[in-house]
Amino acid sequence: MQGAATYFSLNRPEHWARRGVERNLELGEEIAIKRGEKYGVLETLHLSQLEGVGDVTAFAVHSQGRLVFLNAEGDLWTYDRGSRHHERLFVPGHHLFTASANLAITGDTLFVADAAGEPSISAFDMANGQLRFRRAGHELDGIPFHPLALASDEWGLYVLTTRHPVDDPNAVDSLGFRQLALIRLTMSGVIADVYTNDKFTAKLPAETAQWRGTQFLSVTPQGDAFVLETLTCALYILARTDGERRLERFLMPPQYFAGLGVDSRNMIYIGDSREIGEDGEDDRFIVRFSGNGEHQDRISGFRGKAGAIIVDARDRMYVWNGEESTVTVLELQPQTMGWEGSALPEGIWLSRAFDSSEAETVWHKFALDADIPDGTQIRVSYYSSDSEFLLIQGTVWKVDDWIADEQHSFRDKLAGMAPYWSAPIVNPTDALFFGAQGRYLWLKIDWIGSDRQTPQLRRLRVYFPRETLLSYLPAVYQEEESSRDFLERYLSLFGTLYDSVEEQIDGMAAWFDSERAQGGQLRWLASWLGLDSDVHWRDDKVRALIRAAPELYRYRGTRRGISKLVETFTGRPPIIVEAFQYKAMRDNAELRRLMDRLYGGDNPYTFTVLLDQSQAPSEKERVLLRSLIEEHKPAYTEVRLVWLEPWMYLDLQTYLGVNTVLAEPSLFTLKPDRSMPNDTLIVDQDMDGRMDAHTRLGMDSELE
Repeated sequence: MQGAATYFSLNRPEHWARRGVERNLELGEEIAIKRGEKYGVLETLHLSQLEGVGDVTAFAVHSQGRLVFLNAEGDLWTYDRGSRHHERLFVPGHHLFTASANLAITGDTLFVADAAGEPSISAFDMANGQLRFRRAGHELDGIPFHPLALASDEWGLYVLTTRHPVDDPNAVDSLGFRQLALIRLTMSGVIADVYTNDKFTAKLPAETAQWRGTQFLSVTPQGDAFVLETLTCALYILARTDGERRLERFLMPPQYFAGLGVDSRNMIYIGDSREIGEDGEDDRFIVRFSGNGEHQDRISGFRGKAGAIIVDARDRMYVWNGEESTVTVLELQPQTMGWEGSALPEGIWLSRAFDSSEAETVWHKFALDADIPDGTQIRVSYYSSDSEFLLIQGTVWKVDDWIADEQHSFRDKLAGMAPYWSAPIVNPTDALFFGAQGRYLWLKIDWIGSDRQTPQLRRLRVYFPRETLLSYLPAVYQEEESSRDFLERYLSLFGTLYDSVEEQIDGMAAWFDSERAQGGQLRWLASWLGLDSDVHWRDDKVRALIRAAPELYRYRGTRRGISKLVETFTGRPPIIVEAFQYKAMRDNAELRRLMDRLYGGDNPYTFTVLLDQSQAPSEKERVLLRSLIEEHKPAYTEVRLVWLEPWMYLDLQTYLGVNTVLAEPSLFTLKPDRSMPNDTLIVDQDMDGRMDAHTRLGMDSELE
């Protein structure tokens, strides 16, 4: 029907960039609001439900997701988030430290710093509670020691302490401030370095018993240290550059801050510890600051009191709320982003002029190819004129120059053009222009998203001049202006349907091309090959299975077919273990129980598929993979899927070259000029022959 009608088409990222100016949009194959990551709640641990734990005073997080809690009785408890199992680390009444201690974890080492009584710092093995080192006293190697806060990285331990002895009358200046020091210790407890600065100070309460919880410390993997001083709301950043530290101090708005965490991007998170009445609205959020101390926004995913914050190596955030006795785990989740200080997920595109080359052109319509999820919108406004110039904010501007001008903010550009735009058309797919007459046409397209969803626009077409089915009717239907306008718009409904049918017929070939089809159409093609895919499958996975379908069906129900299936879906082949492979080992009575535990007994119709966790990182992908294997395995067999852990455990699923590596024996280097052979036995002097220390038969002990 279009006949002489022509159109402008924008369907590639460079088209959108050349034809207009955007804010907060990603110009890709689909134009959408920029997406980033924001913290959302993963789970909430209710400590009151952990029998025996009681009131918690401090906690620390292991790299594998295990948590360690210190309770009001001074007992340590470990909690595994995966198995939901918790147990006591030491026997009650151990007297190793008090409930006022601070905790930190590196690897399998738990550090405990206690300022009560005689200050001490201890390191324990988390597996068995064995003491690795302990240092105590009001001084460490001549350095005053009174631990205020504790943090650790993979290289060692950081302790925030006072620079001068606590009882030194000159330690407090005229304004009531004490100087601080940051001590770094190695994993063996040796002091590596000490940082001090006359400007590195804190205001502490008069009573030392009240010092706990007034200072917070966090360290990044790069060795940068961050210190929060709560009484004066000061944030210290001790950046490490070429082995030296540079001190920066930032004053924050007066508030009851508590808790400090820093992620891998050097974003700083600080909690709110205000007391809220029972009838008051809880407006306590975690506040986010940039690495240079500038306030960014607040974490809307968590609301409540924060007593401590820990951000682990995977940027998961743990927030302890002592008021409700909970630990909330937050993780970065994909979310749409706001722009220019606004939390509203919105993106805008302003077009430069579409030039029809003829004055008084009547613009016909525009068509969008877009996905618009529920709760989101695309709004289109337009303006048309025979002139390129417009009076904007008291000055005559060429409209394209105004839109492209870098001296004005994007909000100023929107405000300057606001009186001229038409009323917005909401969520259009095909819409007529009303009153759009002139040589030039400008468009304003507004994307409005939700927290998780964004409209996605793939293509825009602008048709001109006006061409409708009315031109095919006798002239009598066009004589009266008012009825002509109504009839033209009425017939455009059928014209749009006709155009749509023609376009679908022209593009029919793409429906049967798996490399071009997407979404539901791609899954429909997959169903022709017996691949029962659902909406949770990514398009690239479906295409890969369609491409591999001939080989998959040729070897369906065989070991090779299942190996090819898993490799197609995950990118790596699995390890498949069948009963005949371990039958000889199972005949050995000593190995029978082990084989049964690893591979499921002597059932010849059971086989095991060993997979690395990276092959299907999410639970959703694992469910999809299992359903695929169930469809392609022999009908009379049973499959066991085993996800290999990334570490070695003897008598469990441990495979050389898969999740285990054996290294060559090497020298234990003490210093560049000293080494120890690998057959050396380290012993305690004068402890030979003691059953509780070490006993060497034939050397210092005998059996009679």
